[in-house]
Amino acid sequence: MNLVETEFLFCILSSFFLFHSLAKISEEWKRKDLLFQWTAITALGFIFTESLKKWGIQSVIWNTDSIFGYITKSNLLLFLSYTSLEERIFTLKIYRRFFVSIFLYVFWVGVLFGIQFFQTTILVQDNTLILPFAISLGAFVWAREMFWNFEENKESKLGDDSFRFIYLCFLPATFLVLSPWKADWSFYKQVANLLIYGISSHVGFQLVTKFKKEIVPAESEMGIWIGAIAFSTCLGTEIVVVLPLSILSGIFGRLLYSYLSSLSWSEPGLRGVISFLYPSVLGIFLPFLLEEPNGWLHAPYVLLGVQTLYFLSFYLVACLSFGIILLNKQK
Repeated sequence: MNLVETEFLFCILSSFFLFHSLAKISEEWKRKDLLFQWTAITALGFIFTESLKKWGIQSVIWNTDSIFGYITKSNLLLFLSYTSLEERIFTLKIYRRFFVSIFLYVFWVGVLFGIQFFQTTILVQDNTLILPFAISLGAFVWAREMFWNFEENKESKLGDDSFRFIYLCFLPATFLVLSPWKADWSFYKQVANLLIYGISSHVGFQLVTKFKKEIVPAESEMGIWIGAIAFSTCLGTEIVVVLPLSILSGIFGRLLYSYLSSLSWSEPGLRGVISFLYPSVLGIFLPFLLEEPNGWLHAPYVLLGVQTLYFLSFYLVACLSFGIILLNKQK
C-alpha cells in the first residue's frame, strides 16, 4: 500500500470524527450551522495553502500531492476545534461564533507547527505526534470547565455508546496520519498496537463501571482514548508488558471520573479531561518506565526536563488561547 492509498484510507476514517461530533447535536439548525462553517473553513484553508505553495512557501506538514492528505488533516483540525468548546460555541452570536471557529482552527494549525518544532529541534520522546493534541485539547477542556459553564442543564443523555464502540476504536488511529511511518508496512503494526492499547484500557474502565453498577455516558470513548493516547509514546515496547498497565490506566481513569463527578463537573468536562488530559500526563512520563535507557533521546534528568517542557508548552498556550476566546464570550 503506497502513501496515497494510506492517505485515502485515513481520509475515510477521519470523517468519523466529524460524524461523531454531529451525532451528539440534537438540534437541526446547529448541525447545519456547523456543516456550513466546516465547509467554508476547509475551502478557505485549501485556497490559502495552495496560494502559499505558489509563492514558494511550503512545510513538510502540508507538503502532500494527495488531496486526501489535506482533507484528513482538515477533518482532524475541525474535530479538535469543535471539541474544544462543543455546544458552548452556540452560546455565541453568529459573527462571534465564526470568528472563534476560525481562531480555533488557526490555533490547531499552530499546534501542528509546534509539534514539528519540538520533534525536529528539541527531540522529545513522542514517536507518534499524538501527545500535543491531547495536551492542548485537555487544557482547553479543563479551562472551559473552570471558567465557562453551561447555562443549561449539565446532565448529558446516554447515547448509543455500545453501537459506536466499533468506529470509536479507530478514532485515535487517525492521528497517526502525521506519523513518520505511514508509507511503511510497519505503520500498520503500530496502528494495530494502538488499537489494542485502547481496547485494553477500555476493559479496565468498564470493569470499575460494572463493579460500581453505574451508567457512564460515552464510556467506550473515554476508555479507548486513555490507552491509545497514554501508550502512544511507547510504541514498540513489548505488548505483554504494556497491556496490564493499559488496563490499570483505564481503572484509574474510571476512578478519576468518579472523583470529578462528585465535584459536579459537567459531562463534556469529564469526558474531555479523562479522554485527553489524564492520558497525556501519563504519556509524558511512561517512557521512563517502559523504554530502555539506551532508547532515551537524552540523559535521564535532561529528558525529564524536556518532557516537562513539552507538556507545559502546549498546556500553557492552550490556556492562553482559551483566555482570548473568553474575551469574545457573549455577555
